[in-house]
Amino acid sequence: MVIQSQHAPDHSRSTKYLDRTRMNNALEQAMDFGATYAEIRLMAETTSSVRLKDGQLEHAIPGQEIGATLRILADGAWGVHSTTDISNIPNEIESTVKLARAVAARRPSGSKPIQLAEIPVLQDEIHWRPKKDVRNTDLQTKLDMLQSIHSSANDDDRIISVACGWSDEHLHTELLTTEGMDRTWSFQRSMVNGMVTARDGGDPVSYRMRHGGEGGLELIEACDLGGLGEHARISALRLLKAERAPSGKLPLIADRDLTGVYIHEALGHPCEADLVAAGDSCLDGKLGQKIGNDIVTVVDDPNMRGGYGAYPIDDEGLDVREKTLIKNG
Repeated sequence: MVIQSQHAPDHSRSTKYLDRTRMNNALEQAMDFGATYAEIRLMAETTSSVRLKDGQLEHAIPGQEIGATLRILADGAWGVHSTTDISNIPNEIESTVKLARAVAARRPSGSKPIQLAEIPVLQDEIHWRPKKDVRNTDLQTKLDMLQSIHSSANDDDRIISVACGWSDEHLHTELLTTEGMDRTWSFQRSMVNGMVTARDGGDPVSYRMRHGGEGGLELIEACDLGGLGEHARISALRLLKAERAPSGKLPLIADRDLTGVYIHEALGHPCEADLVAAGDSCLDGKLGQKIGNDIVTVVDDPNMRGGYGAYPIDDEGLDVREKTLIKNG
């Protein structure tokens, strides 16, 4: 794979992988072949995953991936080509235009051709730089932090297993379009997680824990890891004596984290535009209709730095904004 880097791989600076001249020429070629719009989106990801099981290292896996998607609109339909061979993108222009036209030829009767909305054309870079770049964290530091969780979580004879994990990722995206969009953005996520399993003669019970979000090593350092493990241990031991919840309609005291999971699964996924467009969402056609209690308002805001769902720019190259998914039910 041949890529162009405009800067040396210095984490304090922006590294660009797309050869702007060559890729813009490729996009112009798409228009010459009859496309009405074309874009190239590249993502480079640097990751790390570490797992301890009962204090022993199970795996420590670093990763680096880079790939790009060529998306072309022709005759009101999309043609898409994805690849890890960045240098070969210009050679896929003509075939992707033909693919879009083939899709258009099979458009169902009555289906409208795809049209693009008017959007601002921006040329800039936005990098959410962490206080401490997580890519500079050595394995021993990660192991020491996970051992802090394990030691506190394992401090009882009724604890039969403790699993701890570390994950981090640096996400870098570049977007070029025939409309003149040229944006580059990046951010990081860092997280520790674990599961404590306890048993006292009967069936085993487990309690999960996690801490992290958008940011670098500073997120993990700000956490009382020993306290995180201790809380998980105490919670697991409490579950040993807990009774099963009765069935029926009852008042609910909602745990914040669990409420987030429910909203993500039951509301977040059905709100995804591709599912709605395909008619596969349970919320399709219900815009403006009441689906919940009056007290329920749900807002999606990727600008809230630190959260795991935070990011500066969406995949269409637009600045993220607050979106109200449900207002007063």
